[in-house]
Amino acid sequence: MSTSLPAAVPTVRSRDAVPGVHYVVTGEGTRTVVLLHGFADNLTTWSRLVGPLAVDARVVAIDLPGFGRSERGFPTPLLDGYADVVRNVLDAEGVDWPVALVGNSMGAAVATVFADRFPDRTDRVVLIDMPGLRGVPRLWRMALSRPVEFGMRATLGAVGHRSAAWTLGAAYRVVAAADPRRIDLLAREGFATPYSRRGSVPDLLPIGRALLTDLAAAGLADVVGELRAPALVVFGSRDILTPSRVLRRIGREGGAVVIPGCGHCPQLDQPALLLEHIGPFLHATAAEQGEPEHAATA
Repeated sequence: MSTSLPAAVPTVRSRDAVPGVHYVVTGEGTRTVVLLHGFADNLTTWSRLVGPLAVDARVVAIDLPGFGRSERGFPTPLLDGYADVVRNVLDAEGVDWPVALVGNSMGAAVATVFADRFPDRTDRVVLIDMPGLRGVPRLWRMALSRPVEFGMRATLGAVGHRSAAWTLGAAYRVVAAADPRRIDLLAREGFATPYSRRGSVPDLLPIGRALLTDLAAAGLADVVGELRAPALVVFGSRDILTPSRVLRRIGREGGAVVIPGCGHCPQLDQPALLLEHIGPFLHATAAEQGEPEHAATA
């Protein structure tokens, strides 16, 4: 696996083999890496990592239902439903061997639930800026509250959906990166374009509230600690949504990385630094890491 940027992108195939789910497969390797985006995001968030990861692996990036080009509905319970979506995509692609899962934010929670429910299908997990390790972030609760929803709907009526999508894209830059200038126009448009559809912005709120419910009940810190698969936990030091201090909650110093000067989405903010850490981890076997295959990274 290459750990340098940029890299030529191998063959890319856009898929809709699972009803209502859009995903993209890149590369032809015998190993499979599944990429899972965060809340309100979509598979384009991985655009700077897909090429290097796909040099010697098959990379599957999924638009989870409710986001990107997938259907606008969403499963309940949310995290279990999304884990089922990942399983269905792997089944559709004929992938019956253990895979590596890389998730950012909500996608990291999905990867954790998948690894817990389907340990025989999980080789290892990378959990990037995952919420729910120490309760539900207060900022998340505020952003998804009913008053915010009422205000959002009123604003949409006044400014229109395309303007709202542009505003959402501007906010994304502030959250995703410690320095918003690192989120270029292409990345911003990749995030915002799906929200130019009528109704797509307010549709975020019920999904978000379902996520908060699941995060409050999931006990993810304990689940991560009990995973059979090796796990690498990554945080940006300047993440305003999920501060890196929550790492103390899971006690995984050997399997934890804090990327300095980085925000909530390292795959866009500091992709080269992120790849330096996750590339060797994804490529190593459990034996090379000096640990038993059933144990999580300590």
